[in-house]
Amino acid sequence: MPNTEIITKLLARHDTWRGQSQKPTQRSVSSGNDQIDLLLKGGWPTAALTELLVQRPGIGELSLLLPTIKDYCQNNHLSVWLDPPYQPYAPALAVAGIALQKVLIVQSKNAREWLWVAEQCIRNNALLLAWSDNKMPSYSDLRKLQLAAADSGHAAFLLSSNKGASENTLSASSPATLRLEVDSVGEKNLRLCVRKLRGVAPGEQLLIPRGKDLSSQTSLAKLPVNSIHPTIPISTDIPRLKTREQRLNA
Repeated sequence: MPNTEIITKLLARHDTWRGQSQKPTQRSVSSGNDQIDLLLKGGWPTAALTELLVQRPGIGELSLLLPTIKDYCQNNHLSVWLDPPYQPYAPALAVAGIALQKVLIVQSKNAREWLWVAEQCIRNNALLLAWSDNKMPSYSDLRKLQLAAADSGHAAFLLSSNKGASENTLSASSPATLRLEVDSVGEKNLRLCVRKLRGVAPGEQLLIPRGKDLSSQTSLAKLPVNSIHPTIPISTDIPRLKTREQRLNA
């Protein structure tokens, strides 16, 4: 006898469709910007992995995600930042209305740990922001994250710096539902270019005002480590998860 519960779950997935029926539309969550929502046919895709191909870290790319981070944190989800290149600027996050106690910074030791943390965050209903420049995940690694996002029903974001990458690199095959190139135009604008998204022609672009930078341009690896815990918690501190054994309570 077929397992009806498993079949029902499979049919309910956004990426499953039946023959002789219309393909399901991609569910999305608003980016908080009407122009971006229009470009992406509704906003950031949920139950999906989104790749942000950034010209270089710190050009204002995080400002695109602030409303989404705020919404997730307000709905009692963790926002996990995996291997950010710079220390996030906590006061700016607080001004944006983001609950700092819901923001967790994780520093992985190697590519295997990076993948494990990323997948566990997604499957435990956290909003993942993962930087991959130093880990170089393979297609199969990204496929695992895409499947985890599809199962959890939440959005997940992968940020990498293209650093002048070739057209072949930018158009390389990827399991991510959305690939969006982000670069700066002058000092005041960001240009978004869709590289991959169902229903959107590759190359469609949008120019928007550049958001405020949320990093102090200080490498996390160069920050001094305080081995003595303060007796009074500081409200602007962002908690950090340093060991693989610690579990998420998303």
